[in-house]
Amino acid sequence: MKRIFGALLGLLSAQVCCVRGIQVEQSPPDLILQEGANSTLRCNYSATVSSLQWFHQNPWGQLINLFYITSGTKQNGRLSATTVTKERYSLLHISSSQTTDSGIYFCAVEPQCSPGTCSLYTNPQLGSVALPATTISRGHLSSISIA
Repeated sequence: MKRIFGALLGLLSAQVCCVRGIQVEQSPPDLILQEGANSTLRCNYSATVSSLQWFHQNPWGQLINLFYITSGTKQNGRLSATTVTKERYSLLHISSSQTTDSGIYFCAVEPQCSPGTCSLYTNPQLGSVALPATTISRGHLSSISIA
């Protein structure tokens, strides 16, 4: 069952999302880490955005908003996120990984637009997961397993 789930995640994570000209790519798609290891995920986007969010969906399906960041670096315990708006990327760094860090990670961007010109788009990869109404473009997923 674990292999089938991992293969399915691999297929899902190979996708790239593009909404209204904004392409969002996330890497690496899959990681298997030893407990205590460090890891960094990268989210690249093709247009100017007003904010970026990092999410974690744990193995039980709970969706956790890790960071809402416009630029610079934010830290929360063992996690930190850095967004470099001029170079259009963000990094999520996990220090001293724990088994509770296992799950699916993804970034979501909010494009810069005038009020009333942005629409909510769903990500078919995530089914009915609700996200803030301002988030309209999401990259593919990263799966992390901690052994």
